[in-house]
Amino acid sequence: PLRRPGHLELPQTMAENPYPIPSKRLDVVIIGAGLSGLGAAYRLQTECPDHSYAILEGRASLGGTWDQFKYPGIRSDSPMICFGFGFKPYKPYTHLAEGREILEYMRQVAEENRLDRRILYHRKVTSMSWDSTARVWALDVDVENGARRERVEASFVIACTGYYEYERAGVEELARFPGREDFEAAGGRILHPQFWQAGDLRDKTVVVVGSGATAISIVPSLAKQCRKLVMVQRSPTYIWCWPRSFSLALRLLFAPLHLLLGLAAMQAIHRQSEIWFEIFLHTLCLKLPRMARAIFALAQWAHLGASFAALRPHLTPKYDPWTQRVCLDADGDFLATLRTGGASIVTCALERFTARGVQLADGSQIECDVVVTATGLKLVQSPGNIEISVDGTPMKLREHVTYRGAMLNDVPNLVHTLGYLNIAWTLRAELMYKWTCRLLNHMRAKGATVAVPRLRPEEVSAPRRRLVEGFTPTYFLRALDGFARQLPSRSAADPWQIHIQDHFKDKVQLAAPLDDGVLHYH
Repeated sequence: PLRRPGHLELPQTMAENPYPIPSKRLDVVIIGAGLSGLGAAYRLQTECPDHSYAILEGRASLGGTWDQFKYPGIRSDSPMICFGFGFKPYKPYTHLAEGREILEYMRQVAEENRLDRRILYHRKVTSMSWDSTARVWALDVDVENGARRERVEASFVIACTGYYEYERAGVEELARFPGREDFEAAGGRILHPQFWQAGDLRDKTVVVVGSGATAISIVPSLAKQCRKLVMVQRSPTYIWCWPRSFSLALRLLFAPLHLLLGLAAMQAIHRQSEIWFEIFLHTLCLKLPRMARAIFALAQWAHLGASFAALRPHLTPKYDPWTQRVCLDADGDFLATLRTGGASIVTCALERFTARGVQLADGSQIECDVVVTATGLKLVQSPGNIEISVDGTPMKLREHVTYRGAMLNDVPNLVHTLGYLNIAWTLRAELMYKWTCRLLNHMRAKGATVAVPRLRPEEVSAPRRRLVEGFTPTYFLRALDGFARQLPSRSAADPWQIHIQDHFKDKVQLAAPLDDGVLHYH
């Protein structure tokens, strides 16, 4: 049975530090206790202290991706000075961090700011419906993996659930290849990074399928644990080697700033310089792709030496740089693993499983004991794959237009946090937290309880564009095109626009006046 709104008890894991959730409906519910959820909570309680709120988290602990993924080698794929929070920069003189370090950082942020007291664990939001008469969102919540259900009511919802559907990543991708039953019946194992339970691999031959960030980070670590490792990729990925911590030259550059201006100022300068560098590299790749290709090749040659000629076909994509995401190789570990023979790489599409391993599209076979699915990303069909309805009408993302990359037309009091594709996710997420708090305070000052973007008459029939253009990974195109289109569209002009690959335009758009004639208040 569905329990009506009432006092929401914290799960037993939090009983020693309970937070009294109000018995009436909340002002704001944040869905997800990952990086975005914690950032939104911090901004909410510092900039909107008179708003009641709670965080609903489906898992048993905070951390989101960084709590769910436990595979060897998991780490950040963006510099931590940008990936971390602006209000609490990650430890100085660090570029990249391991997954466990990021998780510990998030826990520290939650404890220091008492955000952990606002989290309701084991609460997975399955559906939510807006009632225009009551002016409230009713969220249906599975508690303790469906042991019971609750209903939580909130005036405003911030969805911090990300782009990707991690629970089925790789699972559906491999299901389309025949022969899996034969492979498993013969003792073969298939491992998914989000459900990592590898056991002892010392005498095993492992095939890693994929070429993205997961594959680049898992191969160097896994190669040390198994007898033999082969990476199978359908096509190559651009790889940029990046140190885990500051080089001596950077330390000599930033240490005087630390000494003269203090740590906070030094880290602020570091953050801005990192943003500018990433935007410069992204712009160079798009505007001068031939030059960018040459730079990538030269950097790889510096790490591979005599092995470069043999490995170059497996490291040179057919597409231009940054039309798909560039992967960071921490300290050049991935390239070093290939150079020293710790792993080999094959560029050919997977065709099927066999009783002894896998068969590729060219007919060749690789005998193996274990297959790791470092591929198969899938975009969510709605925030968190939650069934959303407005006054009884189901909401489908593809039928809506984005408003400033934060809300959707005709959907009241709902913000969906979206980060960048080309630079650190958190940079855009933090702009959205601040914009959302500004909106909440503006609504309260106006005496309004509802804010909803509405297309103007001349905008209803205006041409629609893809949410993101110039970014061509297969999983992204699958979500954007044809009958399988899952993401909302955008218009050619603000405010029906999202600058998801331009940080500076984004800052201007999200600082625009809130009384713009498009956002309606009631």
